[in-house]
Amino acid sequence: MSRDAPYSAAPPPRQTTAYLKKLFAEGGCSLDARRGQNFLVDLNLIDVLEKAAAIRPDDVVLEVGTGTGSLTERRARAAARVGTCEIEPRLAQLARDRLVDHDRVVLVEGAVLAGTHRIAPAVLAALDAARAASPAGRFLLVANLPYCVATPVISNLLALPRPFDVAVVTEQREMAERMTAAAGDSAYNALSVWVGAQCRGEIVRILPPSVFWPRPKVDSAIVRLDLEPQRRAEIADLGRFHAFVRDIFCHRRKLLRGVLLRLAGGKGSPEAKARVEAAFAAVGLGPEARAEAIDPAGFVRLERAFHAG
Repeated sequence: MSRDAPYSAAPPPRQTTAYLKKLFAEGGCSLDARRGQNFLVDLNLIDVLEKAAAIRPDDVVLEVGTGTGSLTERRARAAARVGTCEIEPRLAQLARDRLVDHDRVVLVEGAVLAGTHRIAPAVLAALDAARAASPAGRFLLVANLPYCVATPVISNLLALPRPFDVAVVTEQREMAERMTAAAGDSAYNALSVWVGAQCRGEIVRILPPSVFWPRPKVDSAIVRLDLEPQRRAEIADLGRFHAFVRDIFCHRRKLLRGVLLRLAGGKGSPEAKARVEAAFAAVGLGPEARAEAIDPAGFVRLERAFHAG
C-alpha cells in the first residue's frame, strides 16, 4: 500500500451518502448502532478536519474506525505511516480492498480497546512499528471517533509513555465540551482535568446530525488537542494522578476537604487531618474549596502535595 504508487486518472470516490449506501448494498454490510458507526459525509467538513490536523509528510497517524477506508486513503497520501483499526469484519474487508495500493497503511481488524483502561496490544504494536519507520515524525490521532469509545481512547492514549502530539477528532459535542471545559464551567469534570493537565484544547467546529450518515441523535464537534510536554511533565505519576482526579470527582458537589480526608484515611484520623491541612496550605486552598473550581494545574499541585504527606 504505497503512498507513491501510481494511480489512475480518475479520482477515487468520495465519501458521500449515495456512495456509502451503494457500497454497503453491494457488499452486504449493515451498520451496528451500538458501535456508534456514523460516517461523516459533508465533504467540506471532511476538508475542515483534515486542515485542522495539518498532517506532515513524516507524521504517523492513528485512525480509529477505518470504515470503508476513504478517509484512511486521504491520510495515507499525506502521512509517512497510518495505523487504523476497524472492529466490523465486513467493513475491514472493504477497507482492505480500497487500500490495497497503500503499503504505508497497517489495518488492525478488531477493537481499539482491550477493556476500559487499555489500548489493544495489536493497535500499540502497529503504532510502535509505524513510529519506528518514521522516528522524526509526530504522532497524530486523526479520526471520526465512534461515540462509544471516544472518551476511553483519548484518556488511554494520554496515559501512554508516548502519547499523541496532536489529536483532531470528531466526537459527541457533550464530550468535546467536557474535554475543553475550564474550571467553573458546568461541563468541567474529571475528564476536563485529565486532558487539561496535559493538553491545550479547542473546539474547531460544531457539527449538526445532518452531516453524518446515518444521522446521530445529538450534535457532534471537531476538537483539537495539542499535547504540552512541559505541562505534562509536572504530573509526578500519571496513573496516580488519574485515579486521584477520578476519585475526587465522584464527589464533586462535596467540600474538597472532606473528600480528601476520606481518601487519606477518614475524619477520625489525626494523621489524615494533618495530611490534608498540609496539602491545602501548600496549594493555598481555603476550607470551602470545591473540586469544580480548581483548574488542572491546581489539581497537579494538589495531588503532588497530598501524596507528599
